[in-house]
Amino acid sequence: MPAIRSILVKDLSERHGFSQTEIADKLGVTQPAVSQYLRSPRGDTELEKGLKKAGLLGSVRELADKIASDSLENPQIVKEYCSLCNLMGRERILCRLHDKDAPFLTEEGCDICLDPKEQGS
Repeated sequence: MPAIRSILVKDLSERHGFSQTEIADKLGVTQPAVSQYLRSPRGDTELEKGLKKAGLLGSVRELADKIASDSLENPQIVKEYCSLCNLMGRERILCRLHDKDAPFLTEEGCDICLDPKEQGS
């Protein structure tokens, strides 16, 4: 989810002092993508509010701390990232974000994030 990646990028840059190239290497994205995440506020405010409300912003910061400390290999970073996205689905944070961007999902009774088959369980 780009909005989570944006928060991770900003956290790694601001709190941990990583360069754009270092962040790109850690997250498996390009340096221009990191530059874009650092310049763009798109989605951050709503997502951060939702994460704070659900008590999950700390989890994103913990992931940034683990990435910064080199305590995770790339597959583990992806696994933690996916776990965070799944948790956001269960906490309906994604539903609130999608409600604004894709109201037809709510109208159709979307429950994709809550369906265990969709989450690989």
